[in-house]
Amino acid sequence: MVGPAPNKLEPPSVLLITKNEEVNIEACLKGLTFSDDVVVLDSYSTDRTVEIARTFPNVRVVQRVFDIEWRQRNYGLQEIPYKHPWVYICDADERVPQDLIDEMIGKINNPNNRYSSFRLRYKNIYLGKWIKHASGYPVWLIRLVRPERVTYEIRQTNVHPIVRGAVGELSGHFIHYSFNSGLRRWFEKHNFYSTREALEGVKVRAEKFPSIKMLRSDDPIVRRRALKNLSYSLTARALWRFLDTFLLRGGWLDGGAGFHYSLMISMYEYWIELKIRELEQNWSERTERTVADFLREPNDDRRNSGMVTGSDHALA
Repeated sequence: MVGPAPNKLEPPSVLLITKNEEVNIEACLKGLTFSDDVVVLDSYSTDRTVEIARTFPNVRVVQRVFDIEWRQRNYGLQEIPYKHPWVYICDADERVPQDLIDEMIGKINNPNNRYSSFRLRYKNIYLGKWIKHASGYPVWLIRLVRPERVTYEIRQTNVHPIVRGAVGELSGHFIHYSFNSGLRRWFEKHNFYSTREALEGVKVRAEKFPSIKMLRSDDPIVRRRALKNLSYSLTARALWRFLDTFLLRGGWLDGGAGFHYSLMISMYEYWIELKIRELEQNWSERTERTVADFLREPNDDRRNSGMVTGSDHALA
């Protein structure tokens, strides 16, 4: 006699935030078939992202105009109804391996689970290899959440969730393909991010520095945020980032991929520092004043003396 079938374990729903991700979206969604409730929150992509997403029977597409990251992410968690109580948050350039899927499903179906969310790590891939050292591994991110217990902090970019309740850890990793859309897309995205970081940096520099308690927190996410805010006070950010990434963290062990990645991340920090200076010193206004001064100046000595060179004739 065959006994009753065991209860089927409930999967999490999935939130996937997109904008022009046709290069990544199909491969990403193929790895999310473990869930029967995948929501693609799209910022009105102009490529085939939405078209591809709608070919998957387990996918719903919701569109919202992107204004700022924390509002977009809070909308995704708070304004969209989900089929399941747990939600896994994913980006299109990420892949979820089977061991992580099994672990997530096991955790959220554990009747003794006391956590409101789980954080996990990722493996960043560049030039066909895991850049373990140059990427600062391990970087912990909260990705598996109970939506009613999580909201995102108000910040210009690189926002982190604020959790009401205990946070657990998963041993599995997701895979991050940062460069699948090409270097041009990576530079464009980081140019955008650096502007947002500069706006946040100006705000942080006008306030007090993070406390020692935050810098020594047992929570790696709180500690990372405190270090990030402290870094806005540094000069030569690019140099310090390269020394930290390539030498101290062992980016050189990642070979050529580690060297190039360390340079690109350092360049990103250089952009942030320049943009902070531009905002704080009001370069635009100073430039306009300089131009106005030039326009008010009398003609140069050559023209005052009636001398005109051959090149002047050519320009006339």
